[in-house]
Amino acid sequence: MVYTVFLSLEPYLAQWLCHHHGGEYPIRIKRGSAEADLLELFLKKQPTDPDYRPQTKLLPGQVEIVLPYFKHKDIRTYNYLPPRGEVCLHACIRNRFKVALWKDLHTVGNVVKRTDITISQWMADNGIQDDDTNWNTIAKILQRKRAVYCPNNRLTDRKTSKHRKKE
Repeated sequence: MVYTVFLSLEPYLAQWLCHHHGGEYPIRIKRGSAEADLLELFLKKQPTDPDYRPQTKLLPGQVEIVLPYFKHKDIRTYNYLPPRGEVCLHACIRNRFKVALWKDLHTVGNVVKRTDITISQWMADNGIQDDDTNWNTIAKILQRKRAVYCPNNRLTDRKTSKHRKKE
């Protein structure tokens, strides 16, 4: 028996996660990964509420994640991911994505290249569909990351600009 959980993710994030965990669907999380550790931490027994019905089908905007086996937690009993666990797992996946994006695109070689081509190439290398929504989202994430490390705060601090008109 295969036990799974369903998680709502943005399309680019779902595609990236699937690519980084082998490209198979449903997504098989690697044992020992940060996602597996969070699952082990948050998995609980199914609620005893008589109105509770476990989700069996994928809803739009969700991905199906196969639960890995854990040494100290039996997934036959502990296979319910509470809402707090879903939020933490989503945050972990998003943070890993941002770190991978920054690590791969903030290099000396990419500084001299056009950003649009670099982002499109990175998306292709990481299994993300190159459409306007995904590209714009990733470009904005990268822009915000660059602004944090920008010298003189020229990308983030418009309010303190020397050339701003005084009211």
